[in-house]
Amino acid sequence: MTDFQGQVAVAQQANLDFFFGLAGKMLEGEEKLVRLNLDMAKTTFADWYQRMQDGLTKKEGQEVTGLQNALALPSAEKVLTYERQVAEIASTMQTQLAEVVDARYQEVNRQVQRFVENVAQNAPVGSEAVIAFLKQVITLANTAQESVHKAAKQTADFAQSSLDAATKAASEVTEAADQAVEKAAKAAKH
Repeated sequence: MTDFQGQVAVAQQANLDFFFGLAGKMLEGEEKLVRLNLDMAKTTFADWYQRMQDGLTKKEGQEVTGLQNALALPSAEKVLTYERQVAEIASTMQTQLAEVVDARYQEVNRQVQRFVENVAQNAPVGSEAVIAFLKQVITLANTAQESVHKAAKQTADFAQSSLDAATKAASEVTEAADQAVEKAAKAAKH
């Protein structure tokens, strides 16, 4: 009975460590997102203030155009950079959470295997079929876990490559749009 109570205490401690490990990783990710949002807000307000100042210093004919330009939204490049940073934080968080879950799964798997081995050693004669069945269930569970792990990694890799491709395409469009705006601004001045 004492051994069982000790095992329960160990399992409870492991579950507690697992829970706080997950919670800690989630909070780290949230902290990064909050920090990113605050930095983006500061940068956006500073840029907007500078554009307003620049717009107000324009001479007569350029006043309306200057103020309109000053009030323009942040460039697409800044938005893309922000989205890329959010995706990186999410990807890092996903990887870290997967590592914590995988480590816990491995530990539980080791405990179950030890339990089955203990049962096998102390089982009455004729229970070999039950022990073989338990071992087969463990093997199947491990195979399923590996398949899920591989599928999740492939999904994450695909999402990252899609994000990279979309970012590249949007950057090219942004660059072309910026060049068109510069040409239009030069034409308006003449």
